[in-house]
Amino acid sequence: MQLLDRTLKETTCQGNTLDIYIKKADSHNIEEWVKQGTHQYLIVFHFTNVPNPHYYFTYYIDTIAEGSYGGGLCLHGAKYEYASVSKEVMGRVQSFIQEFVTVNNLNLAKELV
Repeated sequence: MQLLDRTLKETTCQGNTLDIYIKKADSHNIEEWVKQGTHQYLIVFHFTNVPNPHYYFTYYIDTIAEGSYGGGLCLHGAKYEYASVSKEVMGRVQSFIQEFVTVNNLNLAKELV
């Protein structure tokens, strides 16, 4: 499997910068996923201009690729610390995932259960 050698550089609606990339998911033991060969890769939303260098959120590419994000995506919704990305950013993220699926000759229908 080839991981894309590029990173999307995006910004949250609140002004935080993000590196967005795809990585292999840790192994799991959910029998149905193993059988179907899904939920193998993660899309990472890594915050780059915050004090904690390990601050990020991940989602299975299956989840993000199949979603509808007319209003964007809330990454973190705490009362005083809110982080979201716009529908335009999510469109670019979904295109990025589609490129990954194409480069690796994955069957998107198989990836999206």
